Amino acid sequence: MVTSGAPLPMLLMASAIQWNADYAVTAKHTPFLRNVVHEGLGDVVFFKHKASEIPRWRQYVPGEAVTAVGYNSLMMPVQGKGHALSSLVRLDGTPGSVFYSVHDGPITKGMSGGPVFADDGNVVGINIAIIPTSGIDAVRRPDLVGKDRVSVFMSFSEIDKEWRRYQYMLARKSKPQAPTSVKGFVAVAAKP
Repeated sequence: MVTSGAPLPMLLMASAIQWNADYAVTAKHTPFLRNVVHEGLGDVVFFKHKASEIPRWRQYVPGEAVTAVGYNSLMMPVQGKGHALSSLVRLDGTPGSVFYSVHDGPITKGMSGGPVFADDGNVVGINIAIIPTSGIDAVRRPDLVGKDRVSVFMSFSEIDKEWRRYQYMLARKSKPQAPTSVKGFVAVAAKP
């Protein structure tokens, strides 16, 4: 579980999962998180958090059983079981290059950023949102019509893409950049 820092210390909470020995990952829509080192283009942030045990990550397989894990708004551990769907969605407010995965298991407020596990114990993503089934357009999204629930998660491949982007940015910062010359035109005032 992660909680907000200043100016609202411990007032807001979400769930998180360890990414590697030094960093954990959670949903970006939880405000005022502490120790954040990188905000992704999608709904993901990496923050400093050391751990001796690191989960194994992998990409999900459509149709496989998954379990979404996290904490509810009463700070109690909860989980929801379902199956990964082959559908991908885009969410309002995130750039067009980010595709989110979906499953039909239940999730609730507070579980955002918590892990989605496959039955083999590997983490396949993090919880992000719920799409109300009453708002699904049958013409545009026939693949999601008739589902009891649609829970959105950011898959391993999208999270890994953000991690690689962060590593690239760190590498560029550590190398001195030579100034580049700029070619252009010089404006000269006309004589009266």
